[in-house]
Amino acid sequence: QWKQLENLYFREKKFAVEVHDPRRISVSRRTFGQSGLVVQTWYANTSLIKSIWVMAISQHQFYLDRKQSKAKIPSARSLDDIAMDLTEMGTPKVSKLVTLEAKNQLIMASNGSLISSGSQDSEVSEEQKKEKIMELKKKEKLLQEKLLQKVEELKKICLREAELTGKMPKEYPLGAGEEPPQVRRRVGTAFKLDDNLLPSEEDPTLQDLESNFIIHQKLVEAAKKLASEPDLCKNVKKKRKQEYADAVKKLKEIENSINEYRIKCGKKPTQKSTLALPGERIP
Repeated sequence: QWKQLENLYFREKKFAVEVHDPRRISVSRRTFGQSGLVVQTWYANTSLIKSIWVMAISQHQFYLDRKQSKAKIPSARSLDDIAMDLTEMGTPKVSKLVTLEAKNQLIMASNGSLISSGSQDSEVSEEQKKEKIMELKKKEKLLQEKLLQKVEELKKICLREAELTGKMPKEYPLGAGEEPPQVRRRVGTAFKLDDNLLPSEEDPTLQDLESNFIIHQKLVEAAKKLASEPDLCKNVKKKRKQEYADAVKKLKEIENSINEYRIKCGKKPTQKSTLALPGERIP
């Protein structure tokens, strides 16, 4: 009977019930007198043992609640009626096993007892669980969207680096079975030579000077684009400006050589316009 119960506990795969049985009086070496404590033990897997223990705790709580409200209990009841009430009242609480374990911090993962379980059973409503799940799903969706955004930004940065260095960085994010894209190094300058650079029957020396001028003029344009490229550090920008100034100076020297040769041959000199960075003076 419940009034004889001393303790209910489980340890991993062991479930035990301690009761006082006056008919079985035993003498223990650990006590100085007689003890009527009897321990009944069952063994099974941990999850089953824990479930049995929770059901026993729930039914014991039902016994305590009925005991406190004696006015509602009939004076005489059969054992079958009591068993039926225990079944009807104890079964709904079995479904609250997870809630009971989560709320009661005194119950460890692999052991528990009647003393540590307490006398009240706390529970979380299904609506609160659904709200919590919806909130977690919403957070998960936001995190996934933010992760995709950051991955796209990382891809753009890696592609930019590959265009500048000619080598794809190892940080480029790849999916399952995805191959890294092939990227050619971007020079940042492109130009087409004129068709009049081909040899003709005119003065070969003058034509060579003119061809050299046209080629160097394209080099000046390329140097200008490199010097005008944004997001450059101070040292690189200074170096490229100096290279551009040297290219303009070289182009001017070639132009002077052409004019000197034309004057020597009895021809009129030509004035060719050189390029300069907008808003800057090249010494």
